[in-house]
Amino acid sequence: MNILREDNVFVGILISVFITSTVFYTLYILNQSLSIGTCESNCLRERFIASMAAFSNFFPFVIYMRSKKDNAMKGVGMITVLLAVFVMLFYYITGHTSILN
Repeated sequence: MNILREDNVFVGILISVFITSTVFYTLYILNQSLSIGTCESNCLRERFIASMAAFSNFFPFVIYMRSKKDNAMKGVGMITVLLAVFVMLFYYITGHTSILN
């Protein structure tokens, strides 16, 4: 049996971390490659990219909810809440501009 189809909290955590990191990396690389010169006014801020990466967990959450896999849905929900709190604390409350520099 395929491990990704199991109803397990660990599977939800694994899927959530994979999707979040993939979306963040893809948006960050696209933003860097499409910006011309300095990234002052014509590119996305890193905190917006991190927010979109955390929001991307909405899709596996809904998929697990509709397929009635409650444990995997709980794993996705836990990681989403942790990421949202981290993004809010790191970027919006403390005022950091970048985590990668």
